Amino acid sequence: MSEEQPWLRLETESSPAYEAFRAYQRLGTCEKVAKDLGKSLTLITGWSSKHSWVARQRAFDQHLAAAETDGLVHDLSVFRDANLRLADKLRGHLSDRLDHFIKVKDDPTMRWVQAVAALAKLEANALLMNRDDKKTDERVEKLETLLARLTEDVDA
Repeated sequence: MSEEQPWLRLETESSPAYEAFRAYQRLGTCEKVAKDLGKSLTLITGWSSKHSWVARQRAFDQHLAAAETDGLVHDLSVFRDANLRLADKLRGHLSDRLDHFIKVKDDPTMRWVQAVAALAKLEANALLMNRDDKKTDERVEKLETLLARLTEDVDA
């Protein structure tokens, strides 16, 4: 049996036995394979035992689960990286705008508050995506408190 991909055809496995294994992967039981292929149950269970169908199918299922998980991890990583790039870009823009407001001695107005609120929400989402400890919850809580204070100051 191939160590890396045991669900592939074995060197000692005949074509009919391998095709029966493929049917087993699709149908799930020796009884269904025997009926589907018009073979005796004794022959099918013999092939199953001789060629370790249950273990090979389990290995294949684990392979599929790992591939799916790897894909999700990759997708989350890509999404997180894009979110962090956007947060950095927004942070830079906000810094530039604040410098401008300070230079002209102007009040940043509601637009500034909205931009800071958007940044805080982005930061909270980035923290939640990287959730790994209690500190994350505390940081998100601080951001939510900041947002509440910002909106209170604007409403007042």
